[in-house]
Amino acid sequence: MGRSGRRIQVFKQFEIHDDACGMKVGTDALVLGALAGRHHPEQTIKRVLDIGTGSGILALMLAQRFPHALIDAIEVEPEACLQATRNAEASPFTNRIRVHHSALQGWGGGEVFDLVVCNPPFFHNHPKSQDRKRNLARHDDALPLPVLLTRAKSLLAESGVMEVIFPHDRDDEFMEVSHRVGLHVSHRVTVRANASNPPLRTLWSLSLTPSPQHTHILFLESESDDHVWSDDMRQALHPFIQF
Repeated sequence: MGRSGRRIQVFKQFEIHDDACGMKVGTDALVLGALAGRHHPEQTIKRVLDIGTGSGILALMLAQRFPHALIDAIEVEPEACLQATRNAEASPFTNRIRVHHSALQGWGGGEVFDLVVCNPPFFHNHPKSQDRKRNLARHDDALPLPVLLTRAKSLLAESGVMEVIFPHDRDDEFMEVSHRVGLHVSHRVTVRANASNPPLRTLWSLSLTPSPQHTHILFLESESDDHVWSDDMRQALHPFIQF
């Protein structure tokens, strides 16, 4: 936290300012940014779309991981869009990241993408706060799950993959909606704090063609200390965070 109270997240190759964003940098974004596209060779990921970029954290992580990729990042909230633009411009990847002020429903000009990522708003019929930006970032009124998946499907290249992190308690709904819109689950990672606690999130990998479904469990915390990242998380985040 800087002296002015502005939030600054310092990574190895870039910084993130997120004080203007309704959703701050959190564990969900770190998991998605570190793992999305992991089953595809680096050189095959040339076009990436980040839906609802917020501060731009996912766009920057993916630009670092996929050095041959051009990243388009869209954000409907104007102040967050401006902050994502500034974060990208201050990074070493500024020439490969384009931030667009747009809703998903009205964006796209015929492009298709090798990788589409989204850390979407997922509260449904929950009480709202007085903060408009926070509500937009956290509640799915403006981007319901069927709309997200249907629109994303139309933007996927034939061999592309969509990666989404979503609450574990909505797994059945996610499976039903993805099946209905014609997206197929290839990998499903259950994210848990530790073995003693129930699952928190699911990281979904979706494609246009059916394939065998692989399931995994990712523990966030060390078995010996719940304030320390697990070995798997440390390995995934090592390129980004100085431990």
